[in-house]
Amino acid sequence: MASKARDSLRFRPRARLMTTLGLELISSDVVAIAELVKNSYDADARVVLIRLTDESDGPGPPGTSRIQILDDGHGMDEKTILETWLEPATSFRTRSQTTAGGRRVLGEKGVGRFAAAKLGDRLALISKSEGTGEVRLEVDWSAFEDDEKYLDDVEVSLDVVEHGNFGPDGLAGRIWNEVVPYLEAVERPAADHGTLLTISGLRSSWTSELIEELRRSLSRLITPFQDERKIVHDFDLILDTRGAVGRGTELVGSPSTLQQPHYKLSAEVEEDGHATVLMELKDGSELEIDCTLQMVADREGLECGPFEVFLNVWDRDSDSLRTMANEVGTLKRVRGILDAAAGVNVYRDGFRVLPYGERGDDWLGLDRRRVQVPTLKLSNNQIVGYVLIGRDANPELNDQSNREGILESPAFGDLRMAVTEILSMIEAERYKLRPRRERQLKRRGGLLARFDLGVIREAVRQELPDDTRIQNLLDTTQQEFDERVGEVGEVLARYHRLATLGQLVDKVVHDAAQPIVAIRQAAVLGEQELEDIAPEVASMVGSARLAKPMKRFRTVSAQAKAANDVIRRIEPFGGRRRGKSQKYLIENAIMNAVALLQNEIDTIGAEVRLPSGAHEVTVDSTDLQEVILNLLQNSLYWLKQVRRGSRVISLAVESGQEGSLVVIVEDSGPGVPEGNSEFIFDPYFTTKVDGVGLGLAIAGEIVEDYYGGELALLEPGELGGARFRVTLRRGVG
Repeated sequence: MASKARDSLRFRPRARLMTTLGLELISSDVVAIAELVKNSYDADARVVLIRLTDESDGPGPPGTSRIQILDDGHGMDEKTILETWLEPATSFRTRSQTTAGGRRVLGEKGVGRFAAAKLGDRLALISKSEGTGEVRLEVDWSAFEDDEKYLDDVEVSLDVVEHGNFGPDGLAGRIWNEVVPYLEAVERPAADHGTLLTISGLRSSWTSELIEELRRSLSRLITPFQDERKIVHDFDLILDTRGAVGRGTELVGSPSTLQQPHYKLSAEVEEDGHATVLMELKDGSELEIDCTLQMVADREGLECGPFEVFLNVWDRDSDSLRTMANEVGTLKRVRGILDAAAGVNVYRDGFRVLPYGERGDDWLGLDRRRVQVPTLKLSNNQIVGYVLIGRDANPELNDQSNREGILESPAFGDLRMAVTEILSMIEAERYKLRPRRERQLKRRGGLLARFDLGVIREAVRQELPDDTRIQNLLDTTQQEFDERVGEVGEVLARYHRLATLGQLVDKVVHDAAQPIVAIRQAAVLGEQELEDIAPEVASMVGSARLAKPMKRFRTVSAQAKAANDVIRRIEPFGGRRRGKSQKYLIENAIMNAVALLQNEIDTIGAEVRLPSGAHEVTVDSTDLQEVILNLLQNSLYWLKQVRRGSRVISLAVESGQEGSLVVIVEDSGPGVPEGNSEFIFDPYFTTKVDGVGLGLAIAGEIVEDYYGGELALLEPGELGGARFRVTLRRGVG
């Protein structure tokens, strides 16, 4: 049977598409209300009221049966309802990206009406523009759930009247009169125009916990930095929960407690990666940094475009929070406020982009960073942050279809990395101000049990009650004991992790060595078999055809040898016990360390100047290589901050005083900032975005503990960058 072509077929969506989109596109009731508030913003509203009411007359405990959202925006006329509201995914907003009041439009995908479907079964929409009649639209979303109906089979009710809910003595005016007296800071909104949404048949039970989540979300919906960006003017949110299981009527905003952080940072980042950073520190000092972000090395700029970031940071120990606790009641209350507000929020054109900054959304991975470097890094619950972007300035940061979150893309990856790098700047300054011992040592048993002088202190107090000098001496001694034991604990923990890493190296060496040997043997045998082919057979096959597999076998053999060389170089870093140190030339150890990093050296285009001469040492080659590797890796990282063609590392070996041997490692990078020089050897201190801060600390300990020497930072030399001196006093000659 011949096929029959049909050229005029059309999609005809089923009615349930509307509720499916509403229920699945919008993730939660709180997000749905936020979307409806954005619609009010796009209508140039000055005030929006979100009201949860209980209008039921039956017995039983009170609850929320209706949600009302009232605004004093410009409203909608009949034409707007017919041609815009009733046309999902209309192009109206993409054509008109600025409101009549000059605001940048937030809703461009036309999904706001689905938010109403997410909240409840029924919607009554009443709206009025100046000079037009009042439009009343009723939608029964349950009608769209009929599997037999198509989308155009479902009818909605639309009516237009002269006056009613808006205008003299209307419902809108009565609601404003009832609510506004509670709020001295809000002027009475206009009641002759705007939009009133009444949603009933609610799909969720609005418990006090859900209402608190709504209040918390609304408090962060609008950026608090209105003056800096000049993007939001006269836009207030009122939450009224007196008729539900709520807390009353309030003008939603951030708690005043959050206006007094211990550290503040504001930064303006340009598209080319240039950043201007201002910091206010806990000791009252201020700092300005003008720099180019590390992440744009070898790149033209940021794919995400320009942005601004504001970070408020708190130390959460009891002493630091004491002043705030005196204002709000208790330390528990202060920590609760910080927990509720903590996170780094993203705002586009003045409105928050969910879910960034919500509880459980650590989009920058701050808690993971803190676990890796607890002494330096900040956790998510210590920061209330704001990242400000714009739809016009950041066109590559596009929303996901459900308006929740930004699409994962290179541009969003750039934004994440850039904000993290800005954050690392205030982490470094905070570290410098903190006491080296951040907390009292916990009482614990075992090797690191606290050595308590309490018994001696009490005996002295009884025998010499007036001798405060001895009491103070005992207190000082106790503190020194605690600090020393704490430092030992940190070192043991660090080397325990290194021991585990050594075991992993052993396993890699063991598991990889045998296959590499087998590969190399097979390649050699393959070459021999090709060479042993009888001449008459070779002439039949052709020498050209035999040459190709011969070349490939030789390539496999050469690459297997290269892999074996890598295994040989990393084997000393394993966890096996080392034998007696052997005599060798220190220049050879330096060349081996450079060889291990040759790929990275080639990638960034660095010139490495190796030492000349021949200086014999009797030190463990692995220890020395580890020191040199750490210094080389440090130089390679920072060389990315200078232009190609000027990236140089110089290594020199020379005799020092009193029979010592000195290795100088110098680069042409940006060098060590003056304020950081006294901290760079501290464990976990780093200004690298994803650094751990152990390299220089471990290198220094190896040099000092094993070879009686020192690792020191010198003044810049001929190359102008960082310049380190390794002095070895044992095992030399």
